[in-house]
Amino acid sequence: MEIKLNSWDINEAIKNYVKDKYNLDVDFEEMNEYPCLEYSRREIVHKKHKNGKVKKDKNGNWIIDEEKSKYVTEFAEISDDSAIVFYLW
Repeated sequence: MEIKLNSWDINEAIKNYVKDKYNLDVDFEEMNEYPCLEYSRREIVHKKHKNGKVKKDKNGNWIIDEEKSKYVTEFAEISDDSAIVFYLW
């Protein structure tokens, strides 16, 4: 089952949360900027030989260098055409 929240649903959920938690009324139409979604994404680095070719395991898959791979924080603006989609099985 696909669950899709469009920007209006997301903004209403944020308004209700801020109202319940902090007792503040938020009006997104009066704000100069859209709300932002902060998320983490993993930047994967693969192990390489001295000649620059990527190392592979016995199955032919690239080997991930866990020490050099890191998580970076990114931001996505929740504009009028945004949506959050997730699936329930």
